[in-house]
Amino acid sequence: MFKLSKEKTILIILAAIQFTHIVDFMIVMPLGPQLMRLFAIDPQQFGFIVASYTFSAGIFGFVGAFFIDRFDRRKALLVCYLGFTLGTFACGLSPDYHFLLIARMLTGAFGGIIGTLVLSIVGDIIPFERRAAAMGLVMMAFSVATVFGVPVGLFL
Repeated sequence: MFKLSKEKTILIILAAIQFTHIVDFMIVMPLGPQLMRLFAIDPQQFGFIVASYTFSAGIFGFVGAFFIDRFDRRKALLVCYLGFTLGTFACGLSPDYHFLLIARMLTGAFGGIIGTLVLSIVGDIIPFERRAAAMGLVMMAFSVATVFGVPVGLFL
């Protein structure tokens, strides 16, 4: 029987979280023509939808750095991932442009904090000697999300 160590299991979970975060961030870009047609928006408004996630993630990631250490990282990650998931569902159920824009900002806010929490958890639980390999595994999720996640997500 195949058995994973606790450390590898945690790293796989963190990589999966990173994967979903990156796919969610990137999947909107190739949906441009459909979203512009569906919501009757111009390219500039679509640009705001794409940029809203990034700006929100950057702002909340920076602001979160000042207070996130007051909380248990595992609980903070669970809360942020719940907010991220609800924001993603809100994006999928958006009836109009403004709702989608706000939902993308909400999703980005939680996504920005998730990115920093994942890396912080790796730094906390992995000994210095194996940390580079662990970071490589978790960050590999970015490449996998780009190569496989976005095309599969668009297909689905």
